[in-house]
Amino acid sequence: MTDTTMNRHRFTLTFVAALAVAAAGWVTPTTFAQGAKIGSVDMRRLYEEFYKTKVAQRSFDESVGAYRKDYQQRVNDYNKLNEEFQKLREESNNPALTQEKREQKAKAVNEKVLELRKSLEAVKEFEQNSQQYLNDLRRRQNDAILKEILEAVRKKGRDGAYTVIVDSSGFGTVAAVPMAVYADEKLDFTDVVLKGLNANAPANLPSSVGPGPASLPAPSTTPRTPLPAPAP
Repeated sequence: MTDTTMNRHRFTLTFVAALAVAAAGWVTPTTFAQGAKIGSVDMRRLYEEFYKTKVAQRSFDESVGAYRKDYQQRVNDYNKLNEEFQKLREESNNPALTQEKREQKAKAVNEKVLELRKSLEAVKEFEQNSQQYLNDLRRRQNDAILKEILEAVRKKGRDGAYTVIVDSSGFGTVAAVPMAVYADEKLDFTDVVLKGLNANAPANLPSSVGPGPASLPAPSTTPRTPLPAPAP
């Protein structure tokens, strides 16, 4: 798709969205076009070129680097234990050992197996917790940035007496961004629709909707299963 085609497509989406808002407000397109002030913004560009996005990316990369370093240290510790286990197992198979020494080595091997399994569990748990933390960190950063951008756009909409401002980039397909990032409150007709929906409502209904079902406590993000018994 050429840049010209893409720009034409974006303009079409913008204009169609504006007309949809006009229709939603029960204003004829002609009247809407005469009195409306329509604006558009590229939310993708605002997000990518906002300096706080770059600051957040740098902070996120630093967190990833720190977790990778810690993770690698845990992997190294596991590998060291594994080497010790392999050495003990070889020693326990030495036919020159006495029965007493062979039993001592076998006991040491079993103890090392337990230690090795615990180390592996710790590595997996750290990896899961780290991934969860980094995902949450990225989400919180993006939410805060998008909130600030949307507030700036909506302030511009109010201050500039815009009727509607739409996102021309389609950024909403990858982020929590509505197509209409700002709309004059006078276009909202929720009350009118609600009145029509409730026109035939029976009497003696509760005045408000009750609370939903009680939520269950969230399970642990990294449930630990019992370690298997060491090999005999």
